[in-house]
Amino acid sequence: MITTHCTYYFLILGVKANERSKLTLSVRSPYVAMLRRASARRGKSITELVEELAEVLEKDAKEESDYVKRNRGVLAGKVDPKDWDRDDRLGDILRKRAAR
Repeated sequence: MITTHCTYYFLILGVKANERSKLTLSVRSPYVAMLRRASARRGKSITELVEELAEVLEKDAKEESDYVKRNRGVLAGKVDPKDWDRDDRLGDILRKRAAR
């Protein structure tokens, strides 16, 4: 596996909007080529692409937590305690995601 080391500037949350902090990424060569092509197609720097990705990921994380907040307690009283011991998909999900 060939790894190409790339250094870009990345906007760090909590730092003033116009200040930049350095972030070093180790990215395999095919991904570097993909980033360069995407950068050329969109007319943006790789730094701008990474900043946009960070914003999308942050937004997704907030939406997910809002979803969890809205649906917390929806199954209260609807799931039998013995369902955690089931040997099927429901049992797997309950053991992994829900406290008894």
